[in-house]
Amino acid sequence: LAWRDQSAAMDFALSGAAAVCAICCTNPVDVVKTRLQLQGELQAGGGGRMYRGVGDALIKIARSEGVRGLQRGLPAASLLQFSNVGCRFGGYGFLKAQLGITSETAAGWVQTVALGACSGLLAGLVSNPFFLMKTRMQAVAPSDACQLVSLRSAFLEIGRQSGIVGYWRGITAFAPRVMAASAMQMSTYDAAKVKIVSVTGITGRPSHFAASLTAGVAVVLAMQPFDFAAVRLMNQKVGADGKGVTYSSPVDVIRKTIRTEGPLGVYKGGLANYLRFGPYCCLVFLFLEEFKSLAATVPRD
Repeated sequence: LAWRDQSAAMDFALSGAAAVCAICCTNPVDVVKTRLQLQGELQAGGGGRMYRGVGDALIKIARSEGVRGLQRGLPAASLLQFSNVGCRFGGYGFLKAQLGITSETAAGWVQTVALGACSGLLAGLVSNPFFLMKTRMQAVAPSDACQLVSLRSAFLEIGRQSGIVGYWRGITAFAPRVMAASAMQMSTYDAAKVKIVSVTGITGRPSHFAASLTAGVAVVLAMQPFDFAAVRLMNQKVGADGKGVTYSSPVDVIRKTIRTEGPLGVYKGGLANYLRFGPYCCLVFLFLEEFKSLAATVPRD
């Protein structure tokens, strides 16, 4: 078979490449999201606020750390996106093909949610180490003595602290996060795109853009608690036994946060999460559509 006929591998490669292109554009807001989720951690009322909001954080990081600060963790984020989105989209497409689902035999919403969740579980298991490294690299300014300033140093430090299992720290929150994101993104994008085209007659890039923004809202609402828990689990200090010293599980993160910071503490970084994911979601699907169009022009032989 020609390389472009190998649909599962093609979906993996093209979607992974599209995700890397998208994160290069939206990583600064991802840095902001991570820092907002961590500021005032387990302090009464949310503690002191270094950043008053998304705009304030972007300005302060740019002034104090420059472009490098805004793109902190980009190498790990790129590996995360390629592996995570490649598995999600590739797995989703593979499962649809195995079930005989095509554009002419569209799956129901519940079925697409289930397919998205299954592909998300695979993606979470594969990409957890990269999310862990990204989170730690983005978390604090380089003036902090504990800052992991490179992908290599982050990788080695995690292995030194906790061994091989340390790379899957936070998986109990990260896997549900990816499953929720994948289920909502895949199902909502497909459903929204079909509805937009049928109601408005709009096709092409405008329909991709509108469907992506809709999918972004659904994804953030579904994954915010898991995303918040994953970030705090992964950024906590590690004891001599290789275990986290502050939290034991995602439930422990949520419980302690609500007790000390209030219920809204769980939604820290929620706006930044959407301002990151909304444009990111649009860019992924737009890049993917373009890459698929380019791939279709490659000769079969």
